[in-house]
Amino acid sequence: MKKRVLVCDDEESIRLLLREALQDSYEVVEAADGRETLKMIAREHFDLVFLDIKMPHVHGLAAIERIREKNSTIPIIICSAYRIMQDDIVVKTSDIAAFFTKPIDILALKRKVFELIGK
Repeated sequence: MKKRVLVCDDEESIRLLLREALQDSYEVVEAADGRETLKMIAREHFDLVFLDIKMPHVHGLAAIERIREKNSTIPIIICSAYRIMQDDIVVKTSDIAAFFTKPIDILALKRKVFELIGK
């Protein structure tokens, strides 16, 4: 059975890119905003979460805090166009597994996913 990865980004093109990159090895589930992300995490199991920072309804940083309240161990990888967000206190204190800036280096991202959860 494939490990499950949740891709949370308001840009459909980013969700598609990550789905294409990961679907051979992982089951990829998508969420288009922070609210949808939190609902999915509350009712389903995921082995890893990709999360954008700037999203509608629930900001990525708020989503991280709420995810960590419920699950302190799930690996979270941030994919954001805002490199400066790496220095945000929420990012620094929430045990983020990795921070990738857009445009995403897909090979490095795939290596990181494999390092974190295997295949």
